[in-house]
Amino acid sequence: MARILDQHSGEIVNLQSQHIFGRHPTSTHTVLPNPDASRMHAVITWDGEFWWLQDSSSNGTLINNSRMQSGGKVCLKTGDQIVFGNNTTHQWQLLDVVPPQSMLKAISPSLSDIILEDIVALPSEQNPDVVIYMTAQGSWVCESQSGTTLLKSGDQVGVTDNVWQFIEAAPCVQTQMVVENQPTSPRFTFNVSQNEEHVFLKIQFTHQEIDLGQRTHHYLLLLLARKRQEDKVAGLQATEQGWIDKELLSDILKLSENHINIQIYRFRKQLISALLPKTTSFPQVIERRRREVRFGYEDIDIQGGTMASTDNLTVVG
Repeated sequence: MARILDQHSGEIVNLQSQHIFGRHPTSTHTVLPNPDASRMHAVITWDGEFWWLQDSSSNGTLINNSRMQSGGKVCLKTGDQIVFGNNTTHQWQLLDVVPPQSMLKAISPSLSDIILEDIVALPSEQNPDVVIYMTAQGSWVCESQSGTTLLKSGDQVGVTDNVWQFIEAAPCVQTQMVVENQPTSPRFTFNVSQNEEHVFLKIQFTHQEIDLGQRTHHYLLLLLARKRQEDKVAGLQATEQGWIDKELLSDILKLSENHINIQIYRFRKQLISALLPKTTSFPQVIERRRREVRFGYEDIDIQGGTMASTDNLTVVG
C-alpha cells in the first residue's frame, strides 16, 4: 500500500485507492491543517497501474516545486514532494507507489491502521473475539460470536473501545486470478493415535495435498468433523449437519470459549500460512452462526482413534 509522509508532523498516511486531501473534516480522508488549503483540495487515485494526483483547489498544488495546472492531473512517482497550497514549509513526500490493499483504519484512539494481508484477530491474538479473513471466493468477512458477516467498505469492526473501519481496495488482476484458481471441494484426512492425544491432518485438493502435521488444535477439528459425519449418517440436511453449541463444546473440551476461539484462530492462521504464496484466501473449514460452530465440509476420512461414536456431542434437552 502506498504511503505518504507529512514532513511537518512526521505522520505517515496509508493511501486508499481514492484518497481525498482537504480542510473539510468529514468529506476528506486526510485533513489539511494549513489555512491556504481548500476544503476539497486534491485527490490521489489508483487507476490499476499508477497513482495520480488531481488538483481541485483554488490556491493550487506544488509537485517538486512546480505548480500544477489548475484542475490538472499528474502521475506520481516515489519521492515526489507535494505541497497542498502555497505554504512550502508544509510538505508531503510520497514514500512508495505500491498498489492499494484492503485495510482496517483505526477509529478508536491509540490504535493503529492494519493492512489486511491474510488473517487478523481483534483486539489481539490472545483475545480473538473478532477475526477478519478472506474467503475462498475472494471476499473479506468478519467472524464473531454472532456469526460470519460479509464486509463492505465503511463497515466498522472490533469490540468495545477497539474499533476499526474496513476499507476495501479494488482487486488487482493478480488477486482475481488467484481467486479463480482457488482449489475447491477439499478432502480432510485425520490420522488419530489410539489414545487420541495426537491428531494429524492432511487436506487434499484436486492438484495439491497439504500436510498440516500434528497440532493441539487439530483435536477440536476432529470433534467437529465427527459431529458432521454423525449428522450426515443420521440423515440431517447438509445445511444442518455438524452444528454444536459452543457452551457444550467448552464443556467437552474443558476449555473456555476464549481458548476455543484462540484454537480456531491458530488453525486458520496455520492453514493460510500453508497455502501462501499460492493464494491469499482459504477454505472456510470452521463455520459459525450465533452460539454455534461446525466443520464446514462433508468429505472427511478419520483413521485410527478409539471413539466409535460422537453421541456425547449431541445436545441434550
